[in-house]
Amino acid sequence: MLERPNDLRSCSLADAFMTIGGKWKPYIVWYLNTAQNFTMRYGELKRHIPWTISHKMYAQQLHELEDDGIITRHEYMEGNIRVVDYTLTEAGRFLVPAILYLRDWRAVFGGFPDSTLTRTQGSWQDKTISYLCEGIDGSGLEARIEFDVARTLEESLANSEGDAFFEPEI
Repeated sequence: MLERPNDLRSCSLADAFMTIGGKWKPYIVWYLNTAQNFTMRYGELKRHIPWTISHKMYAQQLHELEDDGIITRHEYMEGNIRVVDYTLTEAGRFLVPAILYLRDWRAVFGGFPDSTLTRTQGSWQDKTISYLCEGIDGSGLEARIEFDVARTLEESLANSEGDAFFEPEI
């Protein structure tokens, strides 16, 4: 047991933030999640990131994600050309619901129009968004995050003059 349980230096939260911290890591995970078989080639993945990123910073972020077990690197030859692919691991796939939640959390609390939530990648049921990830190859692992958007927006709107809550198309 920790002597100081609220000391984040010895907590898994600090390690989690170190793992996903970095300007580009969430985007790398995001775009690998959208790829077929969770895999993209080095250059293709870099082109998906909509901002300019130096080769050095991009390679460093990929290397750190690989070291932390979030992605795997596959290098092989296609004729005379060396090809490098990156794939989300199971651990990386389990980060995705948290990233999706953070995106929608910011849409609600960041001054964005309520209609921004129509772009959610979570699943709507009533006025709750659920984010689900199931383990690979029947591992039995499952992560589910639920966000009661209706209650959050209703409380927010009661305290401001924001948009009226929209009804999502399900």
